[in-house]
Amino acid sequence: MRRDRNWRRTGAALCASALVVLTTHSALEARESDQQAALAASSPVPLCVDEDGASPATRIVACTIAIDAKNLKGRELAAAHLNRGQAYRAVGDQARAAADYSAAIKLFDDSTNTASLDASQFLQRGIAHHALDDVERALSDYDEAIRLDTGNALAHVDRGILMATRKADMRRAIGDFDRALALVPDNVDTLVLRANAYTSVGEHARALADLNRAIQLAPDNPRAFMVRGLVNARLGDMQLAFTDYNMALSIDPKYVDALVNRAAIFSMRGNIDKAIADLDQALELKPDNALASYNRGYANFAREDYEKAIADYTNAIKTDRRMAWAYNNRCLTRMVAGHDLAEALSDCDEALKLQPDNVQTRETRGFIFLKLGEKDIALREYDAALRSDPDRPLALYGRGLARVAKGDVKNGETDKAAARALMPGVERQFTSYGIN
Repeated sequence: MRRDRNWRRTGAALCASALVVLTTHSALEARESDQQAALAASSPVPLCVDEDGASPATRIVACTIAIDAKNLKGRELAAAHLNRGQAYRAVGDQARAAADYSAAIKLFDDSTNTASLDASQFLQRGIAHHALDDVERALSDYDEAIRLDTGNALAHVDRGILMATRKADMRRAIGDFDRALALVPDNVDTLVLRANAYTSVGEHARALADLNRAIQLAPDNPRAFMVRGLVNARLGDMQLAFTDYNMALSIDPKYVDALVNRAAIFSMRGNIDKAIADLDQALELKPDNALASYNRGYANFAREDYEKAIADYTNAIKTDRRMAWAYNNRCLTRMVAGHDLAEALSDCDEALKLQPDNVQTRETRGFIFLKLGEKDIALREYDAALRSDPDRPLALYGRGLARVAKGDVKNGETDKAAARALMPGVERQFTSYGIN
């Protein structure tokens, strides 16, 4: 249905980005990387193993030299592959990273029986499993690392990240971050991680306390500002959120998540050109960012550039096949653009598989079935939407149309009047596409 600038009224939504750690490279970093790479050639093993202060490029060089020298065996060789895998991942070379993670796991498994691994080795193998998205094995390794060494703060942090990002168990994640901070107080990265978990469960005040402390400790940390922007947006203070995203970008102009989130605010304010400029930059930096593609699709829809919107939603789905909102919005856009309604329905069906209670998808399906003349099915879709939210103007007006078409004029007109009271001019979103 036709959009207005109040995005919450229509069948699609913008999304904001949660915490993602990104690596950026400036010209200065590149020069330092070249200098460190030369140093790595002369002392490969220490620079491969010691990650502090070494750039990813340096570690790749150092670890490659150490591995190729064939002097490392068993667990030491496994650690070298793990560290090189992390460095490859930091520079975006996912294929080489995955190969190194797999090699590390095999070496840990083959070097000795599992019972003789120590806490740090369980942690290392857990990191490799985690990177390969083998959630259960990663969790098992983290659990064992913590059982053997309850004072290992990094194991608690990594298990907390896994619980938050893969298990969606924010309470357990918070518990791990609590323990890590008890062991290493005022660690900025852990404060930001705990804040992100707090805001995910609605504890925004605690999130802000952690983020304000993180910013006090590290005022040049862009992630702390980015996540604080996310919290402020969830609290409804878009101006504070906008300021935080701008601060994050003033520190790191290539911070993709901050660009995506600032673009969402530009879109909500109706400044579509600036939103698309931010999203274009985000996708240039990270072409496989599903959220950036999704939000650019929303912005292109707002400009009524439906073909570009469909292309953006398609790219988002290719990157993340479980992004229900991308299917929902592509369904809506295909319908508005006059594409094959069967294709649109297929998208809506997929959106409902992923989010069975998505009332906006029900509304879009109802509209499509009205256009197809299937008034009984349209009525069922609108009824389902209104059972979840009785005050949805689009669903009320659509149900009113379906009822009138079936001969129930009295109840149909009552629905339409209720819809107009909630959203004056609601009928224009139907008549503009030939539904009266």
